[in-house]
Amino acid sequence: MKNKSLWLTTNFKTLKSIDNNITTDYLIIGGGITGLSILDELKKNNLNVILVEQNICGEAVTSKTTAKITYLQQNILSNIRTFRNNSVAQTYLTSQIKSMNYLVKKITKEKINCDLKPVASYLYTQNKNNINIIENEYTFFKSLNITCELQKEVPFTKDCLLALKVSDTYVFHPLKYLNYLKNKYQNFIYEKSLVKDIQKTKDTYLVKVNNYLIKTKNIILATHYPYFLLPYLTPLKTYLETSYIGVKKVNKTLNISAINVDKPTISLRYHEDNNNKYLIYLYNSLPTSNVKNIKDNFAKLTKQMNFDYIWSNKDIITSDYLPYIGPIKKNDHSFLVAFGYNTWGMTNATLASIIIRDIILKNDNPYLELTNPLRHLNLGKIINYPLNILKSIKAIVKSTPHNINNQNIISKTFNKQKILTYIDELGQEYSVLAKCPHMKCGIIFNETEKTWDCLCHGSRFDIDGNLLEGPSNCHIKFLKSNNLFLLIIFIKKLYPDY
Repeated sequence: MKNKSLWLTTNFKTLKSIDNNITTDYLIIGGGITGLSILDELKKNNLNVILVEQNICGEAVTSKTTAKITYLQQNILSNIRTFRNNSVAQTYLTSQIKSMNYLVKKITKEKINCDLKPVASYLYTQNKNNINIIENEYTFFKSLNITCELQKEVPFTKDCLLALKVSDTYVFHPLKYLNYLKNKYQNFIYEKSLVKDIQKTKDTYLVKVNNYLIKTKNIILATHYPYFLLPYLTPLKTYLETSYIGVKKVNKTLNISAINVDKPTISLRYHEDNNNKYLIYLYNSLPTSNVKNIKDNFAKLTKQMNFDYIWSNKDIITSDYLPYIGPIKKNDHSFLVAFGYNTWGMTNATLASIIIRDIILKNDNPYLELTNPLRHLNLGKIINYPLNILKSIKAIVKSTPHNINNQNIISKTFNKQKILTYIDELGQEYSVLAKCPHMKCGIIFNETEKTWDCLCHGSRFDIDGNLLEGPSNCHIKFLKSNNLFLLIIFIKKLYPDY
């Protein structure tokens, strides 16, 4: 069993890092599906734009997705109707259908080899108390003249009580799609290029990337989680959800994708690649603040079946279940964001690319207010603001060193710095700083994937402390970054009068 995403088994070339100072009109920060989709839209309109990615494009959150292109999105529409109203839910549903069709049309028209496949999608329940959720979704869809049907028997489980089926959805290979965009725009993309600082002058942003400076009039932040705290206060408006995913080789695939409305969450789809057939199976999605033991959660996943690949993913859930796409300051379109997709990143990343393109080109777009990060207070925000604060506090408490329940982890203090050390099966030690640089939350060790994870806001570091995923924009290496300090101590011991 491999503790990595199936999508990362395909080899893609690495692009150059930034190697000089650059001036551009638009700078996209983040090379996942959102950033590359936005780059595609802006370059098609002949804009002067570049993209920087702190690691390798697509290898962070996009590589962890189950990669469904669908508008049948678990409880999202039900939640939007509850916290907003039917009209907002209808607008969101329309945005997802149009984004799905836009993405599929692009893949088809440009003949992108990314294993695109049409499938039927099911929303189902195995709990009699949730039958009304399926029935309500069916009624809502029928009121909008969307072709759908109710079924009691479905091909993937014997325990289904009721399912809503639609037939016009898709699945694909997300990194093959991104690799096409990478190759298409490779002269405008810089990988292994970490943003360290952003300074705003009167009408220009000065962005420090590695040891170089990018001067730009506009920034589009397309990272999974915004790495700044002010002015937007993202931790108060969102929470993180962690999911556990397994992939198993199978002899036969079905042209379906499915997700339940119950707890634990079960989501599935199939994939064919290089004469291999796979079942992709997600089991259990829960607020990251509720993660008691990462190893135990993986154990619950692997009890379902014998997987060939396993990994985890983190998603941002917003207070009102709508994404944040647009400006974070009123009457200022020089800094745009796109995040908070509530686990449905393929359609919402496409939606973000269209909305941000239209904002920049000053085109009309029917979804500007729907996704506006500055949208007015609503019931979802009122109810979930205090809950998000509590979840953040809970995550901070759970990630402090005294709560580490792992005999292979040692917590200690060195030179007034808290250090965590993981000792592997061979006795090799890996030491890192004990706090995430983003907001100083504690980190925990993910022994299954061999990463250091921040439960608060989703930063992830490799076993040596190198940054894998933000919002942090710093590493947490300890020993290597302190070699000079240790050398000075050693010299002073040898030569005390030096």
